[in-house]
This record gives sequence, structure tokens and C-alpha cells, in this order.
Amino acid sequence: MVSAPLLELRDLRRSVHLPSREELHILRGIDLTVHGGDHVAVVGRSGSGKTTLLNLLGLIDHQSGGELLFDGVDVSRLGERRRARLRGASIGFVFQQFNLLDGRTALENVMMPLMYGSAGQFWRREKLAREMLDRVGLADRAQQLSARLSGGEQQRVAVARALVRRPRLILADEPTGALDVSTGEAVMALLDEIARDSDAALVTITHDLQVAALSRRAFLLDEGTLHDIDTDGARDALTATAGLRSGREAVS
Repeated sequence: MVSAPLLELRDLRRSVHLPSREELHILRGIDLTVHGGDHVAVVGRSGSGKTTLLNLLGLIDHQSGGELLFDGVDVSRLGERRRARLRGASIGFVFQQFNLLDGRTALENVMMPLMYGSAGQFWRREKLAREMLDRVGLADRAQQLSARLSGGEQQRVAVARALVRRPRLILADEPTGALDVSTGEAVMALLDEIARDSDAALVTITHDLQVAALSRRAFLLDEGTLHDIDTDGARDALTATAGLRSGREAVS
């Protein structure tokens, strides 16, 4: 029996009005269905609308037309408070620049989202944060200041922070852009593994075909619409040219 989709985008559109009063059409009709446990990548050049799409999926921005259903609920019908609650409880963000708090330890950074969670999460925040740091291989670095961590370690702390509330949707915005190739592959493998284990949907926004080839389904965002990418073909081509490491090593 096929489960109901977590995300459904139907003719999703986003336009903005320019100072000249002209209308700029950024997204012209996006159709996409994503289930729990799925890993989808959206590839596009700068200015193609990737960030706009990410902001819509993350309930940060509002569409101009079409439908965006989260677990069957049309989010356009939700008020700002309900959108904020849904975003905080069900969506985790992983950013390219990590966005960790300076002067705070890895543990304190991961605990931060739990300050705004349920009462149970709040009172168990240190235990939950330590468990997630252990999950990403950083249990022994919990008390280290974020500035003293390597780039790969900082990104893993950011992953732990995004996942500590067990979101149902993980949005990764250029998550490997500040990392070397090997570390980037390890981080993507970790994200994919945790998302699969928790039956969360993972949507990666990237300009990098190598990152897209690590997903199960990939799409090119061009001229405001999505186009299928053959991930198997891309993966085979990249592997043949040593563009992808074989056998993704465990994060260490």
C-alpha cells in the first residue's frame, strides 16, 4: 500500500512586481510529489529560482498561485502562527554556511531548537542533543566551541541541529558548497541515511550535478519549471570520471 505523499506541489507559481510595475515570473508552474523517506534534488544555475522554491517549501514565503500541500493540508489556508508552528515542528533546514552560533559549543548549538519545542523536548534538551551529536559522530566534540571545529564538523553540527526535533521534511540548501568533495559526500550520505531511517523526506537544493547524483530523483529548475534528470546516467558518468567516490565511507 502506497503511503500518502508528504509534499504535493500542483502548478505552484511565484511572481514578484518590479519597481517598473512589470511582473517577474520566477516559478511558472511547479508540479512535484515527495513521500517520506524520499531524497529529491533540485539543480539549477544562480538566479533560476532555487532559493524561491526552498522558501516556499520551508513555509517562509507564500506562493502566488497553485497549491502546496503538506501532509494533505493546503498551507495557503494557514495563518502565520500555524505556519510557524508547522515549520518549527516538521521542517529542518541545513544551510551552506552552517549558521552556527559563535561562542557556543556544539552541544549548545544543537540544543537551541529544543528551547522552542514541546515541554518534553525542552526538559530533555541536553539528552536529545547529545544523542543527535552521537548520531553524526561528534559525541566527543560536544563541548568544543563551534569556531574550533573543522568545516566538516561544523556542517555535521548543523545537520544535528536541523534533525534534533525529528522533522518530517529536511531542506538542504547547498549543504556541501563550503566543503571539500570527500567531506561533502560524507555529509550527504549521512543526511540521506538519517532521513531514510526516520522516514523523513530530504530535498536538496544545489547547483552541483555531483550532489544531485547522490539523490534518488533529481530535477533541473529552468525557466520556472522542473525537468527530470536521469540520476542513474549522471551517477554512472560521474563515477566513470572519478567524479564520485565509490563506497561512501562512514563519517569519521
